[in-house]
Amino acid sequence: MTPGPIRTSNHRVKKLVPPRPFPTVPVGVSATGPRSAHHQGKNYITITRKTKLGPYLRRCKDIVLKDGYKSLHLSALGAAIPHLCTLVASLPEILPFPAEDIRTEVFTGTVDVQDELLPDDEDEDITYRTRAKSSLNAVITIGDGVDEPMAGGSKWAPRDEPGALEGDAESDSGVS
Repeated sequence: MTPGPIRTSNHRVKKLVPPRPFPTVPVGVSATGPRSAHHQGKNYITITRKTKLGPYLRRCKDIVLKDGYKSLHLSALGAAIPHLCTLVASLPEILPFPAEDIRTEVFTGTVDVQDELLPDDEDEDITYRTRAKSSLNAVITIGDGVDEPMAGGSKWAPRDEPGALEGDAESDSGVS
């Protein structure tokens, strides 16, 4: 259930959705297609309080083991920061890599978010207010951090690479 606007003396405050730390759909991927068809950007995850720790642990483990990513980019705002800290501390224990191969970088910051001030009097205009919210970003790198090529060859390569989405996988990927 989404909480309604907060009431103050002569107006209500409606908290707007904060800006996303990275795009929900990577550049060059159809935004209207099914989520399961997205093969890029899986390793960029925004942590919220709505999802419990278990699903995040499974998702991160699958991204590393099944999809071949060697880096995870995790981000959280405000009340989700402790959730992200717990996830970052728990991941090395469930991944089948030596502890010395897993590096974690943590970045703190502040994000400006907007609130809509809805007046009680309909004759007044809606105004906006900016407030600061804490943010935490974590990058977990395994080994050298270079992502292995994904199954499917170059047809899943980013569009800016020469030969991506053209020709057959063997000739474009450099494999003979």
